[in-house]
Amino acid sequence: MDLPKPIKDFVQVFSQLPGIGPRQATRLAFWLLHQKRETQHAFYRAFTNLFTKTQICPSCFFISEKESTGSKLCKICRQKQRDQSLICVVEKETDLISIENTNKYRGLYHVLGGLMSELNENKKQKLNINQLLTRIKKVSKTPQKIKEIILALNPTSEGNLTTYTLEKAIKELNLDIKITKLGRGLPQGGEVEFADAETLVNALEGRK
Repeated sequence: MDLPKPIKDFVQVFSQLPGIGPRQATRLAFWLLHQKRETQHAFYRAFTNLFTKTQICPSCFFISEKESTGSKLCKICRQKQRDQSLICVVEKETDLISIENTNKYRGLYHVLGGLMSELNENKKQKLNINQLLTRIKKVSKTPQKIKEIILALNPTSEGNLTTYTLEKAIKELNLDIKITKLGRGLPQGGEVEFADAETLVNALEGRK
């Protein structure tokens, strides 16, 4: 059946979302069209604010709300009471949220924006790896040096490849930085995002 163009455009865009295919996107379109005006406007405002009132932290690459003060740093990077000598490297923002929600980690973060792949070498170019190395070298020139980097990446083939590459690159900086990985608790092939708080705490405390 030939749907109206606005619906087809909606389906084409929303079917690109993780976990949503054309069928689910079509159902969403019709559901939204049948909602009250207030609900439709609420969705419109939510989408507009998502793209206009957020920013990427230039230090850790986490997404945060734009500040009226003009500060570009996220709230985590601005917290002076956090351990500035400790950086936890994660694949994506949801991994950071999962670790932060344990309330056991008090260092800083760095979001890579993905993982490397043996089948797609171009993925490495899109990751925030060079930014991490630049950040480490920059801080090393200040009194507040980085003492430890935690590579909190998923124990998958892509995660292990990325971990190996990062570990090698950081060691080549010759800055006497301790490099650790998540310990027991996170199963092989598991994902940081979906691990429960107790599992993540055990993995953090057992890092080596």
